[in-house]
Amino acid sequence: MNGLILSLSIMTIIAAGIQTPFFTEAYAQVPTITVNQTEPCFLNYTASFNMWENCGMEEDFLEAAFSPWEYVTGGNFSALLVSIFILFTYIKYHKAVYPLLIGVVFLPVSFFVFPTTFLTWALVMAGLAITALIWFVFIKQTKEY
Repeated sequence: MNGLILSLSIMTIIAAGIQTPFFTEAYAQVPTITVNQTEPCFLNYTASFNMWENCGMEEDFLEAAFSPWEYVTGGNFSALLVSIFILFTYIKYHKAVYPLLIGVVFLPVSFFVFPTTFLTWALVMAGLAITALIWFVFIKQTKEY
């Protein structure tokens, strides 16, 4: 009960602090920005036989073949594929060592190919690991049986 009162009082102080004159209003002076609608080359139904050329099959056929998969998964097809490998390996062998080895093998590749996404997920996963460690130390290690 005391924790609830404390959290409600902190939220009230924060909400009251937002209304103070320390924060001024900001006005955007930029006119409306018009962005042209783009669609992937494989969704252009009027291209007929030129679709292969528009998608870049002559330059890089591998990128052109994976572009629908990248479009559907939001650009995370490789991460999804590695996740499926890790999940299937764990389901088959029931040992955490093998999925960890697969993840370690793909770490340099994922950092080299997707540095921004890799760093974002690395920070999220590190935060989850630290949170789990803190929970384990405070909850599991302090119980007296």
